[in-house]
Amino acid sequence: MEKYIEKVNVLLVDDRPENLLALEAVLGDLDYNLIRAYSGEEALKCLLKDDFAVILLDVQMPGLNGFETAKIIKSRPRTKDTPIIFITAISKAPENVFTGYSVGAIDYVFKPFEPDVLKSKIESFTAIHRNKKGLEEYTELLLEKTQSLEKANQDLIETTLKLKKSEALNGIIKNTSIDAMITYNESFEILTVNPATKQMFGYEEIDLIGEKIMQIVPAATLAIEFGHEFGKRLEVTGVRSDSSNFPVEVQLGSATIDNHNIYACTIRDISELKNQMNALAHQALHDSLTSLPNRNLLYDRLEQGVKAAKNDHSNFSLILIDLNHFKVINDTLGHHFGDLLLQQVGNRLVEVVNVKDTVARLGGDEFALYLPTATKEQTVDIAKKVIHTMEQPFILDDHVLSISLSQGIVFYPDHGDNVQTLMKKADISMYTAKKKDSGYCIFSSELDTHTIEELSLVGSLKEALENDRLELYYQPQVDMKTKKVTGVEVLLRWIHPTYGFIPPDRFIPIAEQNGLMKKLTIMVLEKALQQSKKWLEDGLELHISVNLSASNLQDMQLADDIQILLNKYNMNPKTLTLEITESFIMSNPARARGILQSLSSMGINLSIDDFGTGYSSLAYLKKLPVNEIKVDKSFVIDMLDSKSDEIIVNTVINLAHNLGLQVVAEGIESKEVWDNLQAINCDTAQGYYLSKPVPAESFYVWYMNHNGVFAT
Repeated sequence: MEKYIEKVNVLLVDDRPENLLALEAVLGDLDYNLIRAYSGEEALKCLLKDDFAVILLDVQMPGLNGFETAKIIKSRPRTKDTPIIFITAISKAPENVFTGYSVGAIDYVFKPFEPDVLKSKIESFTAIHRNKKGLEEYTELLLEKTQSLEKANQDLIETTLKLKKSEALNGIIKNTSIDAMITYNESFEILTVNPATKQMFGYEEIDLIGEKIMQIVPAATLAIEFGHEFGKRLEVTGVRSDSSNFPVEVQLGSATIDNHNIYACTIRDISELKNQMNALAHQALHDSLTSLPNRNLLYDRLEQGVKAAKNDHSNFSLILIDLNHFKVINDTLGHHFGDLLLQQVGNRLVEVVNVKDTVARLGGDEFALYLPTATKEQTVDIAKKVIHTMEQPFILDDHVLSISLSQGIVFYPDHGDNVQTLMKKADISMYTAKKKDSGYCIFSSELDTHTIEELSLVGSLKEALENDRLELYYQPQVDMKTKKVTGVEVLLRWIHPTYGFIPPDRFIPIAEQNGLMKKLTIMVLEKALQQSKKWLEDGLELHISVNLSASNLQDMQLADDIQILLNKYNMNPKTLTLEITESFIMSNPARARGILQSLSSMGINLSIDDFGTGYSSLAYLKKLPVNEIKVDKSFVIDMLDSKSDEIIVNTVINLAHNLGLQVVAEGIESKEVWDNLQAINCDTAQGYYLSKPVPAESFYVWYMNHNGVFAT
């Protein structure tokens, strides 16, 4: 008597009851036995008791997650062919999807899902299951009848029944599978194909029947490739009708009919999966902005280079490259233009080197050249070519930029026999090149100790900035006529935990060379304005003088940044004086004039610091919107002992007054110098004779002790 399956089992696995109720609501009107499991462990127990047409499996569960549960299901002979559909809210990122397929999932449904889509998928797999069960029982019936038949014509009946079975199975395959499914005989002749085969390989069914399977899968002496391990997956190459190759994953099964082996081959196109994997691998080893090798890939190639060089006693070169003042470009033009510049720099570096060389971007504005075959002379020539190509203007949209760079050069094995040592010494030599503005520097042992300390200071300065470990000191400025304390100059102090007091003339250049100057200046301005606000609330009306650096006056955002701080502390701009070094003004007069005019238009006072050392003329200063000049202390200190210094100070004061400028004399260390400057009508005094620079609290005590007036 024939048997029919009225209902099939569908296993719903999710640790959240509400999700299971939602699935049952969608599938409840269909003719299924819906079995719940609240964990991966419970699902495995259900599979020991019953067969299921399909499993809907959540990914994110406590205990065994969906991936782990699927892997166990697929490892069991009884359940390895049960279809698994992941229903999950995890990201659709390629690595997540690939993980699911790698453990045996046949499909993904991402939450929130469309009920009709889910129903359609379930109906397809349950139909396959019903047909499969019916075919199994039908096959058993045929076997029973075959054994009972004794007449010769019963062979024909059996053959007919097997043909019907084959046709039924083929019909199911054609209606459900998205993978190519092919059967072939021991001679590798194709017997049947499904519609997905045409879509995948481009052949009509009639063109493949009777042909060798090696026509579309060259490695498909598949029974030999697989041995007797049917059911496992093998990655091979498929060939389309247009002769193009593509990666496929095949899974093989077999059956014996009339003492002949018949093979069923399932073929899945994994081109997209391979592309996703290749993209992930590329991302892991390449810079996303320039597509150049990144630090990881460079280190890997250097490690390989070290091994090869040790084996054949050869040598190679490494160049580290850093763009000078790149942060200024980012700060003034924006990161978009900075990115465009980095891309063009990468392209130019590639053009300079050979095909076997590696150009890598290590991060930020730092690049590296690994030259596995270059001699020392060729390496220096390449460094010079790099300088030359970078000197050519860069066109970034409507902007034309010129840049310079610093290069550190090391040779294997002269400067180290491992990657870490070579990178460290290349960094030292690059830093030296930057400090000396020499374009490139080859490592030498003389650089080591001093430059390591310098590099240590770079890291320490960054850390000090991040953790607010730099302190402001204040030195009073006194009106020489009224002797009233009118203001202070703000001076930055750094006490290093290892090296002790680091003078500004040492750490300011470090900040300039390593892109820290803007952050340093904004920090000083904010702290100074905050302190000035506090003093004002305590009754001290003082102007504050803050020094600007060369890179500050390249920053087109400087005026806006200062205005933001003035607004934040509600300070009158006239209480702020910005001191600009004379030497910078004369090195780029046009640029200086534009920046100074922007600042002056805000009401900020401007002062020329260290006047007399930059060989400028007071006539030129008349064109700039400055309010005062500070006579360099080197002239003031020696004016009593040097007639020429005294004449210079006197002349500067007279000419400055004729131009309507105030004069500040710094470096006053004695009453005699004070009296002399007072006699020649100097406006403002500053120096150790009045007070050395002190912290804010100490200055307040000093001011209160003097009642705001300095008595000589």
